[in-house]
Amino acid sequence: MKPQKLYVIGNGFDLWHGIPSSLARFKQYVQATDRDVYREVEDYLPTQEDWSDLERALADMDVDALIDNLGHFMGSYGDENWSDAGHHDFQYEVQNAVERLSTGLRLRFSEWIRKLPIPTPATAQKQLATLDADSLFFTFNYTSTLSSLYGVPSERILFIHGCADLADDDLVLGHAWHPQTRKSLNDRSDIEEIDTRLIEANDIIDDYFSATFKRSADLIAQHRGFFDALTDIEQVIVLGHSLSDVDAAYFMALLEQRSVAQAAWLIACRSPADWPEKKLLLTYLGVDSNRAVPVAWDSL
Repeated sequence: MKPQKLYVIGNGFDLWHGIPSSLARFKQYVQATDRDVYREVEDYLPTQEDWSDLERALADMDVDALIDNLGHFMGSYGDENWSDAGHHDFQYEVQNAVERLSTGLRLRFSEWIRKLPIPTPATAQKQLATLDADSLFFTFNYTSTLSSLYGVPSERILFIHGCADLADDDLVLGHAWHPQTRKSLNDRSDIEEIDTRLIEANDIIDDYFSATFKRSADLIAQHRGFFDALTDIEQVIVLGHSLSDVDAAYFMALLEQRSVAQAAWLIACRSPADWPEKKLLLTYLGVDSNRAVPVAWDSL
């Protein structure tokens, strides 16, 4: 018989188990290990103080601030100290900045995730009493908590954004705004009047938005077999997911499965006060809120 329960796991699951996996901790890690990447995030991404909205902020890089701050590398052609050797200085500095915000940030993120301490049955501060290891698990986390602490077989877990235990796995970190939905920085009526160095820099920044896009559709297609197997699901249990629109594409893919859409949804809440907002977010994601109920973590 196919599994009748589907667990949807978010970072709150690891946090509940005492794993220091908050993005505030990641901020501290970057500040301590890579001041260049830390500076770029602080200067150009509109993150909250604790970096909790880091993925969404990747889509809202402050392009004007970046251009203004690096503009002194774009010297005037008429300057007496001008040299052809400096023609690409500005573009070079822009490239370095956006690479730190894309490649560099993801590298630090992968390093940090793979250093997180994962509890075992012998070291865990607390455990869920009723987690069913024979269910299916759709996890947005990268850690091995499900296997290490609850003995869930790896074949029952879909690590949609990569698994930290696999050294070659790319850990996905990105925004949800498709590059085709945003206008190119060079799509402007006065393009013929713009300095060629700025045009080239704009192309570099356009590439940044593409590079930091979370290609959810590709990941869903890659793991189509998992989604197609969700034919007998009667209960969906959401543990620690923020229900953010950054991951809306995945919820839409889950809900395309009739059994998932018609299942009873249990949403773990830290307090009853959390439920009204979560209920609204579920509705936005396409879940029938009449099929959803809040549950306390300690009752699971």
